[in-house]
Amino acid sequence: MSSTAETVPDTETTTAEASPRAGVGEGIVGSIVASIRRTWTIFLRELAAFFLSPVAYVVLFLFVASNGIFFYVQCLKWDGAAQQISLVVSSMFQFAFIWILPLSPLLTMKLFAEEKRTGTIEMLMTAPVTSWNVVLGKFFAAQLFYTLIWSTLLLFVFVLEVLGKPEGPDWGQVISMFLGIFFLGTLTNSLGLLASSFSRNQLVASVLALTGNLVLFAMTVGAWYFMDVPEILRIFEYVSFQSHFSSDYFRGVIQIRFFVFYLSFAGFFLFLSMSLVEARKWR
Repeated sequence: MSSTAETVPDTETTTAEASPRAGVGEGIVGSIVASIRRTWTIFLRELAAFFLSPVAYVVLFLFVASNGIFFYVQCLKWDGAAQQISLVVSSMFQFAFIWILPLSPLLTMKLFAEEKRTGTIEMLMTAPVTSWNVVLGKFFAAQLFYTLIWSTLLLFVFVLEVLGKPEGPDWGQVISMFLGIFFLGTLTNSLGLLASSFSRNQLVASVLALTGNLVLFAMTVGAWYFMDVPEILRIFEYVSFQSHFSSDYFRGVIQIRFFVFYLSFAGFFLFLSMSLVEARKWR
């Protein structure tokens, strides 16, 4: 009996000690869930704005129309050639790659610039949301709409799949291209978001983002210039997304190290955007 009586206080003490810990754990989980909900709310708001924006529909129309016309021309050009489908797919993606430069600037230029111009940024900053909620919500909305636009190329690939039997397109190459485009989009969209947070003018924001894309695109020139210096050549090829696609993605090769490069810069640009938004709160 005495042994049993002695163990009761120990159990009560353990329970008392565990309760605060459980409360802290539940509080952390609750704050994370609440933060996700706030980010989700911003995401839905921005995504709805994309679908209501005339500019987004103009960009979508130009993207589909230009790629559709080029697809038709390439089908006629390679008609009767050996490996016709493979040639058409390669040509289509090489042409569509041109859209890498202007697409993200056009989609992201309004994200913060328009808020500043209309004055809604003040209401957003005083709402019960953090700077990270705002930045991530806007970024994920832009990334999803960017992905939806690029997914329209699948219509042409499916046409080749249906009409090109028994050969059909090389889906390894198609998947490689789409993965490369998606992860590169995290970099270009985060850069566009940063440019938009700098200015209250959408045109200025788009020019800043386009300039950043052109700098990365122009790294290929540096690779050509230092062709005889392998160490420097590797650096330029690593930071030039044109080199990533021409040497790997167009051939169906997936390079994880390039994904790490895109995501690292995307995280850096998002952090800078968050810092600018946070600084605005304290003005």
